[in-house]
Amino acid sequence: MKSYRRKDIRNIPGEFSISKGLVVFNEVTLETGLVGDVSGGCISVAVRVTADRQLLTDNVVMPLKDCREANTEQKITVQRLLNKQHLVWDRRKGTLSESMYIPKAGQQVKVSLLDEHVILGAFKEIDRKGNLVLYCLMEENGTLRHSLHEEIGVTENWQITPIGTSARSRFVNALHREGIVWNGRLKRLEPLEIRINRGGNYYYLNDVLEICECRDSSRPSDRKRLECGNYFKERKDAELVQLI
Repeated sequence: MKSYRRKDIRNIPGEFSISKGLVVFNEVTLETGLVGDVSGGCISVAVRVTADRQLLTDNVVMPLKDCREANTEQKITVQRLLNKQHLVWDRRKGTLSESMYIPKAGQQVKVSLLDEHVILGAFKEIDRKGNLVLYCLMEENGTLRHSLHEEIGVTENWQITPIGTSARSRFVNALHREGIVWNGRLKRLEPLEIRINRGGNYYYLNDVLEICECRDSSRPSDRKRLECGNYFKERKDAELVQLI
């Protein structure tokens, strides 16, 4: 499976034009900055890292002509410094905020490099080597990976935030197109056409082949019925098996 390591991030494709939220390098001051706004021939920089790698959050104005796109190494430097101070960058708003968010296994998250090259997925762990691992993920181009162990590189190179409503919908839809759904409580992928939403009702046959209705609460008994095929979304489906 493809892994997003430091060397891979360097080759992320894309055209660059300076606009709010992007990352620039000032070739005069040798500072790397996050653009809060663009006006005329100037840019407002909300966050910057100096040549000696000091993180400054005082808003300054830079001439647009002095700036170019920051390279990946420069972006990673900014990302690591923000992570150390528990700060996250919102590219769309061009703003910085404090976050003490620590994901739990199974939670859906948004992973990015300074809110660029966004990866949506289900968090698994930070392994012993410090690498970020997801159960499943969707790349920015829509490619889905779901081996249940998707390593995407050194954790400190990434920004991890809770997934938003719109992003969650895109991720869920991508899984649905593959015919699967993510069960965060049980930390596994399940067939879409079989499993109902948690809290919904399903039908099963008891020991004397009577049809019983039950609420799916993701209990072990629900899982066992699903795995052995004694799990029906519609009563009529259970009736067909009952007649066999």
